[in-house]
Amino acid sequence: MTELTRQEGFERRQERLRSLAGVACWCALALSIIAYAVISATVFHQPFHVGLRQLRYFDLRIYRGAVERILHARPLYGLPIARHLGFTYPPTTAIALLPLGFASIRVDEWGFTALNLVLLLWTLRRTVLIWRSSNWGTGGRLLTGLNDWAIAAGAAALALWLEPVTTTLGYGQLDLIITALVVFDLSRSDTTRTKGVGIGLAAGLKLTPLIFIPYLLLSGRRRAALWSVSAFLGTAVLSLSAAGGDTIRYWTKVIFDTRVVGRVSDASNQSLQGAAARLLDVHSPGAFAMLLIALVTVATVGLAALASRRGDDATGFWLCAVASLLASPISWTHHWALVVPALLLLVLSAHEQRSRRLAFAALLVAAAGYSYLPELLEGPRPRSPHGLWAMLASDSYVIFGLAAILLAGFAMMRHRQDQLGMEPVSRPDAEEDRAVLVGA
Repeated sequence: MTELTRQEGFERRQERLRSLAGVACWCALALSIIAYAVISATVFHQPFHVGLRQLRYFDLRIYRGAVERILHARPLYGLPIARHLGFTYPPTTAIALLPLGFASIRVDEWGFTALNLVLLLWTLRRTVLIWRSSNWGTGGRLLTGLNDWAIAAGAAALALWLEPVTTTLGYGQLDLIITALVVFDLSRSDTTRTKGVGIGLAAGLKLTPLIFIPYLLLSGRRRAALWSVSAFLGTAVLSLSAAGGDTIRYWTKVIFDTRVVGRVSDASNQSLQGAAARLLDVHSPGAFAMLLIALVTVATVGLAALASRRGDDATGFWLCAVASLLASPISWTHHWALVVPALLLLVLSAHEQRSRRLAFAALLVAAAGYSYLPELLEGPRPRSPHGLWAMLASDSYVIFGLAAILLAGFAMMRHRQDQLGMEPVSRPDAEEDRAVLVGA
């Protein structure tokens, strides 16, 4: 009877701790947003950002210019909208952003920022669902026993200051919208009939999420892959009916010209092509480098599908997200907002498994996001960095992405060897390898 009383008392204390932790997470988010707003308004006089460039909702102004051209039936591509840059997204994106044309720039700035903040919180909550579906969220620890929304609130309070998030907010970019659509789709049950539509719509707005379609196919979710393709083609048909000439020009010319986006070798371009261009000090890497990039991409998507088939959708998601960003010709730092949910998955897995290796990996990834190294190397007049340390700093996202892929591949190989009985290991080591597989 005494033992039962002790157990009940322990459970009550745990419940009180979880309640207090939940309140603390929401308070942290509120304080983080207030601090962001105050610092932006009083210190930077623009959205908070560490770096030499002035962001000032630059991309949002380009979106508004594209919307104006759609509304006035003017050509969407060919002429610059702001400075020397024009609209580089599919016409569907301009059509989806038509509401921007019916409000003032200030209303659009405040509205877009508020939308991005809400989507950051909501996306991280859906990320927790992906993690729990991978059979890691048993709730045996204080953090993982919290309400999903409380975990998301605490994570959003910290994620708000990561470079991919601050640059997304500062530019008024679409990246958190894209991330929300992808994470929402992958967090839904495989039995959901329309699973895959979100990924198709995201790809219709920005092509990067297209890589999730072969991931769905290879992981055995053929119906979801079919829905993704259908939704993507639906966006193309919509743009063709609303802006036929612009749609044809985009798919026959604009999509193949990376120069309209910016220099491939800029330090802010954290893709394999960007890293290769900086390493070789050329505008664009040659055919051999492109072949290596293709091989890395195919291998990574294969690893992601293998992880998903083993029931580990958390690892499958972040591997595919990293592959999409490394493979894209241009992956500005704000594009890496797609990987922010992966950092939460890593932290949750490290906490649940009490893995020092995962905790150290999470610390390194967070350090890369909070360091703003690519932006600090970028200036009003972009240049290619020189010197070993400058090269490493300018490729920080790429290096961490490749390291994570290698670590995940090694963990999967060890897991396979253990299953075949080729290299028996003790239970603690096996658990550590399993933890690495989730959050490498």
